[in-house]
Amino acid sequence: MTRHDGVKRIHVAVGVILDAHGQVLVAKRADQQHLGGLWEFPGGKVEVGETVQQALSRELKEEIAINVTQSRPLCRIEHNYPDKAVLLDVWIVDRFTGTPTGLENQPLRWLPTSQLDTKEFPQANRLIIRRLQLRDMLAIVNIPAPPSTPIRVAGDTLLRLRCQHKNHYQDYLSAAHKMLPELAHTSAGVIVDLSATDINADGRIRDDLLALPGCKGLHAHGGLLGCLSARPVPEHLLFGVSCHSREDLVLAAALDADYALLSPVKATASHPGTAPLGWNTFADMVRESTVPVYALGGMQTPDLIIARASGARGIAGISLFSCDTMR
Repeated sequence: MTRHDGVKRIHVAVGVILDAHGQVLVAKRADQQHLGGLWEFPGGKVEVGETVQQALSRELKEEIAINVTQSRPLCRIEHNYPDKAVLLDVWIVDRFTGTPTGLENQPLRWLPTSQLDTKEFPQANRLIIRRLQLRDMLAIVNIPAPPSTPIRVAGDTLLRLRCQHKNHYQDYLSAAHKMLPELAHTSAGVIVDLSATDINADGRIRDDLLALPGCKGLHAHGGLLGCLSARPVPEHLLFGVSCHSREDLVLAAALDADYALLSPVKATASHPGTAPLGWNTFADMVRESTVPVYALGGMQTPDLIIARASGARGIAGISLFSCDTMR
């Protein structure tokens, strides 16, 4: 595989190694190496004739003395440094034997995913860090109007505060600002909606949104998607988008979105006149997308299995969740 300027990409197998507590193993690059002194996810170059899984197993045994027994793909990242181009083939390793040891005298440490600091990693690794912030479940709560039923959000669930009335955005933002500190401690992270007024002339968002306490990420609704020309959100925050078509998913990829809500997968009472995509079409669209996709529309908890089998990152919904924390 080569770049458009003829430079050959280096194909690298990368392991995101998780322990039983969900912590991830990182290694420090030697000072004399390319990008020395930064932390990274272990791995190495895929040699001629090797599959990615074979390369990953070999590199992790040679570098940190573990034997991979279970792995699954997370993402593929193309990145251009000034002096080289890489294709990172990133896999989750959640089962292995042996005790991780720096066989090349590289320091190792286990960290919760929430403590991974993008500034301490090579730029190509930063997208991996954002992908690790995603969860199987994404709860949506309409704000500022209270939900008709209480919503209970588990600690491993992302929570999007949805602006139900776009012409009352300032009321929404005020309510979200008050709710964020508490909700940030009762979920895997809170995501706040963007509006067109939040985008400056340079395509970036207003500074006050970056200072929202406890904010994990920002979300662009479908009407805003076509108005954006570049990712408006800095890389330390998640950036999500609402999509309804293949064209929307292409835009999401061009904007470097971290996830997309694709809907409606099934018929919903809230949009009775909208034809659902159905699981087959949904799976086809997910297969074509480079952005992690959440199934939205008529979801119930058992649908997570179907969604994952269809290639989705997880499921999202409003009525799917019920909880006391929003009372």
